[in-house]
Amino acid sequence: MFTILHVNDTHSNVIGVGPSNDYTPMSLNDDATKGGFSRLATLIDQRRQEMEQLGPVLVLDDGDFSMGTAIGAATRELGAELQLLARMGFEATTLGNHDFDFGPDGLGSSIGKAAAAGLVPPVIASNIDVSANEPRLAALKQLVKEQVIRPYMVIERGGLRFGILGLIGYDAYKYTTNPGGVVFPDPIESAKKTANLLRKQKSVDVVIALSHGGVMKGEDGQYTGEDVNLLHAVPEIDIVIGGHTHTALTQPLLVDGRPVVQAGRYGENLGELTVSLSGGKVKVESYRLIPVVDTIKGDRTVQQEVDRFSKESSQIVFASRGYSITQPLAVISEDWPMDYSDLESGIPLANLVTDAFHKMENTDTAFTANGMIRAGLTKGNSGIQTVYDVFALAPLGSGIVDPTAGSAMVKGYFAGRDLKSLLEFFLIDDPHVPGQYFPRVSGMRFYYDPSRSKFDQITAIELGDLDKGYRPIDTSESATKLYSLTSSLYLGLLIIALPKLSKGAVQLVAKKADGTPIKTRTDAIADPRESTGSHIPLPSGSVENDVVVTSAAQKEMKEWQAIMNYLVSLPNKNADGISMLEKDDRAREVRVIQAGS
Repeated sequence: MFTILHVNDTHSNVIGVGPSNDYTPMSLNDDATKGGFSRLATLIDQRRQEMEQLGPVLVLDDGDFSMGTAIGAATRELGAELQLLARMGFEATTLGNHDFDFGPDGLGSSIGKAAAAGLVPPVIASNIDVSANEPRLAALKQLVKEQVIRPYMVIERGGLRFGILGLIGYDAYKYTTNPGGVVFPDPIESAKKTANLLRKQKSVDVVIALSHGGVMKGEDGQYTGEDVNLLHAVPEIDIVIGGHTHTALTQPLLVDGRPVVQAGRYGENLGELTVSLSGGKVKVESYRLIPVVDTIKGDRTVQQEVDRFSKESSQIVFASRGYSITQPLAVISEDWPMDYSDLESGIPLANLVTDAFHKMENTDTAFTANGMIRAGLTKGNSGIQTVYDVFALAPLGSGIVDPTAGSAMVKGYFAGRDLKSLLEFFLIDDPHVPGQYFPRVSGMRFYYDPSRSKFDQITAIELGDLDKGYRPIDTSESATKLYSLTSSLYLGLLIIALPKLSKGAVQLVAKKADGTPIKTRTDAIADPRESTGSHIPLPSGSVENDVVVTSAAQKEMKEWQAIMNYLVSLPNKNADGISMLEKDDRAREVRVIQAGS
């Protein structure tokens, strides 16, 4: 009999999920946060000691260990996530799509920092090819040479030989936004090849796949997906430790008795799978998800490391823009959720984010998509929202002239018909990520009729706001007036690609103020000196010809920075001078109006 303790998709959540100001891992029963690496470390140690009485115990992670929090923003410089996984006793991990968000060179730097510190679990990557002649792959090639990254590993324990392979699935590598020259061979074929090698050449007793592929629950209540398909396609695999879809499976999914398990996300649960082996076949003896909550006292050594990485991340990411990671930005009296499946509940937070873009960039309109807002704001005990909490709203992407974490704000000019085309595309839902493409706007409201055909659902677009009122704009083919729109670079690149993504159904060209097409990313930079915010005063001048600007941070507004600047600028303060965020009429305003609603 043996046990596997596992997590997946921790996404740099080394601090408990919830208001960071509430998180008190060294005391018990005084906060409602979930997860946190110091608590997880204690739980792993407790469960390992108990389950070792029955047989061997393995501790495994299924990838997407980075990106998503303020700690993840400094993953290239610190490699904090992998160092902490190693300290907690994780014996292997694999790679997910978000681990490539800073590109192969950024990923190589992150793993390399952990390796240099002597604290890195083996990274098992069976279907990743870094052999291309591409300079950005140099660090990953060196890590492969040093066997920090390897196609498989074998662990011998308690008289059993365990073979471990690692896969990034089809959907995951489709959403790998910055792979550079990395090639992802077919995961099924790679799994067959590696599992066969482990069985025949390495004589393992058990084959375990760390599969960043995922499962989804259908309308019939049944789970399907790549991790289940993997067991059907590769009978040599005994166990799949899954990830990518953030699915908290309370029961294993069985294929001929072989289990697929997944523990949700963010280290909120520790999965515990106990299996017996008889006649070369596995049998699930027990399985459960153990919540990581504040009835568990944190491991002091791990927490000291978390505190150190937090301070270092603050200096690396936020200091150049006048912020610190623990700085309070706002206080809330109720939760501001972002639930992609409940569009109405997300209106206040979406309006807050787009209003921040609109005001800070001083454009006619601002735009984002639901899925770009990666977290909500939770009241917790105090209601205080720090830089750490607010960063989680917009952690994705990187810059144009400034490599610091966070997508740059960009600006383009569009005719009315182009705005309509853009919005039409985002009204088309993706069943794989329902609700995530739904458009959110500021400085604008529009009306649509879902009974009409695709790309012709919008019936009217109006510019303005609640205070000044709205006015309709001309969306006809003959209209030539241009309107400025700001969004994140992460989303802006998708907007530029709409003609291709829509297979010609959407035709638009992002332009500069003079009406000429935007040809480079630099052309689209939204100059923070045009911002109406007052938090960080910057010198005047243009981005292209500015001899005064001395740092990249001054040339580029980050998405998270725009939100933080906006929060600080709000006039309503409490006794401590912290902005009070309230769900007023502006916050509750419906700006995407469905016919008949």
